[in-house]
Amino acid sequence: MTKRHPEFFFTDTLVAIQIEDTLFNVHKHHLNESEVFLDMFKMPKAGGNNPEEGSSPEHPIRIEGVSASDFAALLTVLYARQFSNNQLAPEASLIIPAFRLANMWNFSALRAYLLPLAEKNLGDVDKIAFAGEFGIKNWLAPAHIHLVQREEPLTTAEAIKLPIDSVLLISRMRERYQAGNSKQDWIFQVGGYYCDHCSGFTTIKAYTCSPCAGCGTASTMALKCHSKSALAQMELPYTDSVLEREVKEWVERGCSFDS
Repeated sequence: MTKRHPEFFFTDTLVAIQIEDTLFNVHKHHLNESEVFLDMFKMPKAGGNNPEEGSSPEHPIRIEGVSASDFAALLTVLYARQFSNNQLAPEASLIIPAFRLANMWNFSALRAYLLPLAEKNLGDVDKIAFAGEFGIKNWLAPAHIHLVQREEPLTTAEAIKLPIDSVLLISRMRERYQAGNSKQDWIFQVGGYYCDHCSGFTTIKAYTCSPCAGCGTASTMALKCHSKSALAQMELPYTDSVLEREVKEWVERGCSFDS
């Protein structure tokens, strides 16, 4: 007595799809994961003797506005999920195009599956491109910070993938970060205590372990500021915390520089 293999006996309908100059023959149940395709398949069939769209390679469903390579990436991930028992993560090069179409056609389960994989497997440059395309704002600051902090500058190939404002930010902040210092205008706080480095003045009076209002360093020697008019341009260390704050502020401004 014969039996049907639990994984590889297919009774599902195949749907023919043409994208650009490429034909695909796809199992319908995979496409049913998409709300867009599911609604399409529920539409009333045209009357008469005309063959149904998608019923054969000679009468495919034609889809415009997407690339054949992106669709192939989507199918690769869909089929890999079905046949891989250990659920291996797709290659990083597949994640972005597959997510793009999963997002466009509302493959909600696939989108939820791919998003954490994108966060884990994409490099910082691809994360910035991904976050910009799909509106994932909380990825932007960490990825930009990592690119500023790393030893290697952006390559030409990486810069091409990024918005011009991202390239400018990374370039400017890398220069400051590598130098280790940042010139800033500092208005002293009335009633605050400042160390010699932050005040730019010679210490004239001692206090017991008063923390500097500029950098927080505890010092027994400090100057007390009595007026808001005290203004000095000084060199402050361009630390990781300063970098993080400035990048986050830039992201909050919409990832663009003031004109």
